Amino acid sequence: MALPLDGMKVLDLSNIMAGPYCTMVLGDMGAEVLKVENFPEGDGSRRFDPKVNGESYCFAVLNRNKKSLALNLKDPRGKEIFLKLAAKADIITENFRPGVTRKLGIDYATISKTNPGVIYASMSGFGQTGPYGRKGGFDIVAQGMSGIMMMTGEPGGRPAKVGIAMNDISSGVTALYGILGAYIGKLKSGKGQYLETSLLEAGLAWTHWESGAYFGAARYRSRPAPAIAAPRRTRPTRRRMATSPSAPTTGSCGRTSATSPAASRIG
Repeated sequence: MALPLDGMKVLDLSNIMAGPYCTMVLGDMGAEVLKVENFPEGDGSRRFDPKVNGESYCFAVLNRNKKSLALNLKDPRGKEIFLKLAAKADIITENFRPGVTRKLGIDYATISKTNPGVIYASMSGFGQTGPYGRKGGFDIVAQGMSGIMMMTGEPGGRPAKVGIAMNDISSGVTALYGILGAYIGKLKSGKGQYLETSLLEAGLAWTHWESGAYFGAARYRSRPAPAIAAPRRTRPTRRRMATSPSAPTTGSCGRTSATSPAASRIG
């Protein structure tokens, strides 16, 4: 059976996690993804440990269903190859620091002259403009700046990073649904689009209740975050279940919740 994105051609210029996660899912749905890596080093995650049979599992798990091509985009020959591929691409993704693609001559304004239907998605640390626009982005920095670390950790303790690279993944997911929406629009109009998101903006977008409470009523969540729905906090029991305190609590969105026997059982 044909997959939903069969026939879609994707050029993936991204590295490490946010962009590769996005294009991994596009590939899972049937898109033909060509990963364009920097020559000669390749994607930075190729060097991450641990390695299985000499290959980084961090790289392997996010780059399945992809073909790979290494180009030196600063060399006119490498740039020429890329531009020929870009002229036939449906989607292009990149996560260079803002301004780099323009300097290389592979930005949306350049590509769209020969391929007006292209959907070009940029992912950065803090957006394409503004005082932090040209700074490099890291997941832990974006978690802190988006307020996620404020809500994570022990009462009275220091801010704590979420166990996964949450802002990297949220940026990839945000780019993914933006691309799919733009592709549906292209099927109707034939026109491409330029899309952009960032680690910071995507992280903020995943804190709807919390950021709404902060900006709307100047309320913010302390550690641990107050309950909006049961269960709240967990504790071990003789039957190895996790339960939360039975006292009603009021969350930042004004809901009151109490733990019920059904709600307290999660395993």
